[in-house]
Amino acid sequence: MFSQNVYWYDVLLEVDSKDNSTVTNLVDDFYSNHNKSNEVTVEFSSIPLKGASENATHIISISSKSSKSLADFRNSLKGPAWDLYISKMNNYVKKARSAAGKDLYSIGSYNDQPIGQAWVFKVENYNLNTFVTAFTKLVNSIKFGGSVGVGQIIHGTDNGETVYIYGTYSDLNSAFSFGPKNDGEAKAFSEFSKAIKGSEYSKTFTRVLINRY
Repeated sequence: MFSQNVYWYDVLLEVDSKDNSTVTNLVDDFYSNHNKSNEVTVEFSSIPLKGASENATHIISISSKSSKSLADFRNSLKGPAWDLYISKMNNYVKKARSAAGKDLYSIGSYNDQPIGQAWVFKVENYNLNTFVTAFTKLVNSIKFGGSVGVGQIIHGTDNGETVYIYGTYSDLNSAFSFGPKNDGEAKAFSEFSKAIKGSEYSKTFTRVLINRY
């Protein structure tokens, strides 16, 4: 059931609105000039839509289909250029935190869409397979315009959150109109909700792409 793993490492940043352009320029300058393999993708996004408990305003998402290439890239973030970048960023970033994990089942390519939404859940380990199986049945029963996947938050979990569903959209209109479009899709969503009973829905947030490297 589990397929096409994508490994990811996210850095979530809290930045005052007055410093947005400065931080964007610093991120762009560093990641545009830092070497990486073709397997690795780096994306810098804003987080304009979120709940009150989420303080992050921006996210740097690093991903790869190879855990080794992702680890190698993370390990390459050092040296004089990195130290200078961090020194400058510390002047504008109020708080930062990191998390890492992997997709367990996904359809489509996240890199093709500029808008992404995460739904985050607290799921006990013994219920993981049930959750993924129910999700797989759902996405094969509905029409989703972009890519969509389910995965684990393995490192840097917050308040017991361990599983996410992540979907992408081509534009805001598609994101705003997400949901069941007919009785068949409404039934599929209802069956999914019943199948994951016992899992706790925690939060959702939406990111909008600024730059991809």
